[in-house]
Amino acid sequence: MVELIHQGPWQLLAPAGQGAGVIATAIADRAVATVMARNGKTAALAARLRQYSGVDLIDAPKRVSGNGVTWLGIGPGKWLAMSQSAGFIGELADRLEGVASVVAQSDAVAILALSGPALPATLERGFQIDLRSFAIDDCAATSVHHLGATIWKTGDAAFEIAIARSFAGSFLHWLGASAAAGGLAVTSKQS
Repeated sequence: MVELIHQGPWQLLAPAGQGAGVIATAIADRAVATVMARNGKTAALAARLRQYSGVDLIDAPKRVSGNGVTWLGIGPGKWLAMSQSAGFIGELADRLEGVASVVAQSDAVAILALSGPALPATLERGFQIDLRSFAIDDCAATSVHHLGATIWKTGDAAFEIAIARSFAGSFLHWLGASAAAGGLAVTSKQS
């Protein structure tokens, strides 16, 4: 009988080149869900979230956080919700019953934190949007090197990227090649 072994999506994440122009940190401790407002229920969803968690949900490509949950606007009436709290997806689905659809994505999405002085130049090699104009908390559902991705700015030279878990290897191939000139370092802690 074949024994199944859990393998993280970033198991192939490895340093490339010399230096630390880009620093990558695998994020493995977040539960992720897609939340879509039901037809005509966006305002009701926002009101319920405000009451439940104190979050002022924004229907725009922005990141907002509250009550341990981060919300990324990824389309009209659509968000990616993330939390480190176990069971948050079930609780969220219960609380949003009738105003939104909640779909678990934790096993489908891989998240990587990136930072470093060479990060802007590296990202320009794959993303076809102007990430240098992003303010902290801006986000976009876009593509990188022909792979669907959601990216959000977390700091002055820091982004996080969510990508389909099945494309993690292709993304790492692009990242390693694109960051090699300034060096890609890997850390287990976010800077």
